[in-house]
Amino acid sequence: MTNPNLQVNYRHQKGKSYRKQLARREMIPGVVYGRAVGSIPVEVGIKPLNKILSEGANSLIDLTINGAGSEEDRHYKVLIKDMQYGAVKHELLSVDLHQISLNNPIQTTVPINFIGKVNDGIEQYVLRELQVSCLPTDIPREITVNMDGLSVGDTVAVRDITVPNNVVLVDEPDTAVVTVTAERAEEAPAVEAEPGTGDPEANAGETPA
Repeated sequence: MTNPNLQVNYRHQKGKSYRKQLARREMIPGVVYGRAVGSIPVEVGIKPLNKILSEGANSLIDLTINGAGSEEDRHYKVLIKDMQYGAVKHELLSVDLHQISLNNPIQTTVPINFIGKVNDGIEQYVLRELQVSCLPTDIPREITVNMDGLSVGDTVAVRDITVPNNVVLVDEPDTAVVTVTAERAEEAPAVEAEPGTGDPEANAGETPA
């Protein structure tokens, strides 16, 4: 599968007013960092970034940095490492891009795709993603956990999950991923009191007919 392309601009400024200028251009500040590149400030377009995110947060990206001083455009393989969102509107504020080598294993998180239906009970999801170690080109888009046949008291742990041979699960093997618990007991209907058996204190002081 072809890697998505992302073109960004070298970022020469910083500060609150500069962020507002970027927002008007539908861009956000970002940083490209890694052992081979150090730290490079960049401007990132929101629309092309969101398009890549729609394909999966673990997509391996072919990055081009334009306008980095007098040098030619720089080209790197990167992964989205971190994103910051606004506390109120939850808008994307900045992004960190991690430059990687295709020959060295990395650790990253992969979302879990739960499929199937339990026989009885209620699913309690403990983890929604798993830590993996593998080459950047081997990162799975998702890890599937099949819940078919599970019943009350059953648990799927990390050790029970199958992944490709070139992928290693980093989470502790005994860590629970999903458990099945009993359904919540229905509340018993209120029993109506028989005539003449009400609260004796409530009847105190009443004059017999």
